[in-house]
Amino acid sequence: MPRWLKTVLVLLAVLVTGATLSFGPLVRSRAEAQAERRGVALSIDAVRPGAGRVWLRAVGVQIPEMPAVRVELDHVEVQLSSSLDAKRIVVHGGTVRVSGSLDDVRRQLLAYAARRPRVSGSASSSTAALEVAGLNVEWSGALAGGEPQRAWGVRYGRSGDDEALAADLVRVVAPGLLLEATAPRVELAREGGERRLTRVSTDAARVSLRTHAAAALMRDSTASNAQGETNTGRSEDAAGAERGPRLRRALGSVADAVALALPKDASLDLSGVRIDLDHDGQRLNLGPLRVRASHDGSVASLRVLPSADAPQPLRLSLGLPLGSGEVELSVAGGPVSLGLLGVREGDLGLSDVASSTVQADVALRLTADGRRVKGHGTGKLSKLALEQPWLAKQRVHDIELGLRGRGELALDGTRVDIEQGELTVGSVKLEAKGVIERQRVGAELHTTATLEGGIPLASCQAILDSLPAGLAPLLEGMRMSGTFSLTGRIELDTRRPQDVVTRWALANECRITAVPQEVSPRRFKASWTRDVMGAEGRLIQIQSGPGSLGWVGRHAISRHMETAVLVCEDGAFFRHNGFDQEAIRNSIRENLKARKFVRGASTISMQLAKNLYLPREKTVSRKLQEAWLTIVLEQELSKDELLELYLNVIEFGPGIYGIGSAAAHYFNTTASQLSLGQSLYLASVLPSPKRHYFGADGRVTPGWMGYLRRLMRIGHKIRRVTDAELEEALMEQVAFRVPYSPRAADAEAVIAYPDDPDSAQE
Repeated sequence: MPRWLKTVLVLLAVLVTGATLSFGPLVRSRAEAQAERRGVALSIDAVRPGAGRVWLRAVGVQIPEMPAVRVELDHVEVQLSSSLDAKRIVVHGGTVRVSGSLDDVRRQLLAYAARRPRVSGSASSSTAALEVAGLNVEWSGALAGGEPQRAWGVRYGRSGDDEALAADLVRVVAPGLLLEATAPRVELAREGGERRLTRVSTDAARVSLRTHAAAALMRDSTASNAQGETNTGRSEDAAGAERGPRLRRALGSVADAVALALPKDASLDLSGVRIDLDHDGQRLNLGPLRVRASHDGSVASLRVLPSADAPQPLRLSLGLPLGSGEVELSVAGGPVSLGLLGVREGDLGLSDVASSTVQADVALRLTADGRRVKGHGTGKLSKLALEQPWLAKQRVHDIELGLRGRGELALDGTRVDIEQGELTVGSVKLEAKGVIERQRVGAELHTTATLEGGIPLASCQAILDSLPAGLAPLLEGMRMSGTFSLTGRIELDTRRPQDVVTRWALANECRITAVPQEVSPRRFKASWTRDVMGAEGRLIQIQSGPGSLGWVGRHAISRHMETAVLVCEDGAFFRHNGFDQEAIRNSIRENLKARKFVRGASTISMQLAKNLYLPREKTVSRKLQEAWLTIVLEQELSKDELLELYLNVIEFGPGIYGIGSAAAHYFNTTASQLSLGQSLYLASVLPSPKRHYFGADGRVTPGWMGYLRRLMRIGHKIRRVTDAELEEALMEQVAFRVPYSPRAADAEAVIAYPDDPDSAQE
């Protein structure tokens, strides 16, 4: 190589090295100065030149007025024009971290906007095209509950006056709420210096709501804000009072968001929205749905309808005032398949959702203060199929339900006004109207109510035919004649439960003209097999009926046993037709007084229906069939036959069924030899046959013996026990495995024991 050429190359290398070494600090200094003019602190880890561009690595962005926001960009590509101005800026990857509440970040943003320097002079940097790709966003503390909000693969593009913001996935999490949007995209344009939203879209979105978690958060939040409030009841009242206004404020925030994001008369259209609701383990899915939003400057409107094509789609419309005013909600349309609405098999126990349909015409108004909802509407569910353990043990299908109503509800739970209420099952209507109010007096929460309604005159067969298939399987094939109607009224004040007023007029002319063979009472006049619960808690089969082992005929049962069940279980047995209306009134009064269920109104006939036909389960199906089968028994059998059946099938203790077995087990005697005291003891344990009241010495405990003596006096009062029988019975001391033999009472037997059965010892 010539010496001169070598000398030139060395000089060029020195010059290039010097330029390169000075290039990085020069670019960094210029970029930081430009950022500072805009109130932004910029840090650049490394600068690398390229062909017609500059690469910046590990760029940090910080705004002093916004300490909650930190930006770290992996690589920034600055493409240069021929005049070395930035013509295009591309961000390749990075992270935006935000910490703090929505209010905190909003205040910091406003503070930055107020202090942001006004940049004059060259606008070359502001007119450069900008692209962002692969940016991840994480926001901690935005919503209560601690979960961070995230967005992955955020992309931004700006070219001239057009802007677009998109992401691969956005996830918002709050207690009880999960919101996910797949490939959301927002498009904007600048007109007259103002940014204008032109389009919002998403490939898919999912809203998952757990109502119990959200409700718990609302209760906790409201209770914690009650200034110095320590009383639980009052905290609950505060939470209730705030429920409506909180909802109204939330809806106002939605309206503001729509107005902020959308210019007047523009619209938002989202497809593929799916909603997943969960309330205490009961789930409901809806979607895909289409959501549209717009505003006219005074009211923001939201509309929701199925994305799938439907001849008569169900539409939800929500009108949200921008400012104060009433919120309007309407649901109209149908009939439409539940399947087209996105309901899945198993949701809320539903099945055959493709065949089940819903239609509605409902209008609701939330008052401006958020405290009351007024509304009216109609709705209908057809061909519904349901599997719910509270309804029936098996699947219930072909359910036809209709609803019509008008009224007003206070969202704090203090008042419900039912101007008109009508529930239709099949062709049978149940009507109701009235007022329910709740009020706290001191530490007590009291309820007053005036309700009236009933079932208008209907054919008994029409009532039977209106029952959905599977709800009352034992009644299938039953035929009836006659008509039925019921009107009633109840007036109550829980401060004075003894004064509750219950009035009803029952016109029951129903007659059963045919019954399925398996439920015909005639089958009980001979031996039959039935399933019962054994002493070990397992189902076993036993023989019952005349001629079976242990069966005792009516005339071979002590007369005292009849007295005992009349006194303890059903005093009006020989007067009612299976249902004791006075017992029902007393049950309502006593349960209201105790504020819990303490007394039922089950008659001997109803108990017999349960024991003969129905399994041990607490379902609507069982109670419904119990009522009809009680009518069957009362119509087909005499009172003596009913009583004989009852005493021979009822459970007196674990694995002990029938009066013959009970007399032998407890008193080592026969049913015919039972004394009044022994009979009353056996009747007294029928509500809880697994309990016993014998002391260590085998005698009935003093407390329970006092209760039995009280029952003896009741039997005497209703003239089922003579004076002589009462005198002899009062001296009796009932003892386990000891047959009764009349004798003078010992000293202990005549002690005055307490009359309250609750004082008895087990």
